[in-house]
Amino acid sequence: MNHVHKYESVLHYGISTELTEFGIEAAEIRKCKKCGKEMPFLLTRRGDWIPLFAEGETDQQDILLA
Repeated sequence: MNHVHKYESVLHYGISTELTEFGIEAAEIRKCKKCGKEMPFLLTRRGDWIPLFAEGETDQQDILLA
């Protein structure tokens, strides 16, 4: 399904001290309002929320690995 995902937060996780040493301040799972796709996001020390995985085309190998 090709569309721009509009994510909303569904779960927020606590972060260990080890992860804060690597510059990760928070982590959460977000779900697309339109298609239901879930994606983990990380909050960096700079204050940017970034997705854990790159958005890309799914192929047959992704389906088999799941």
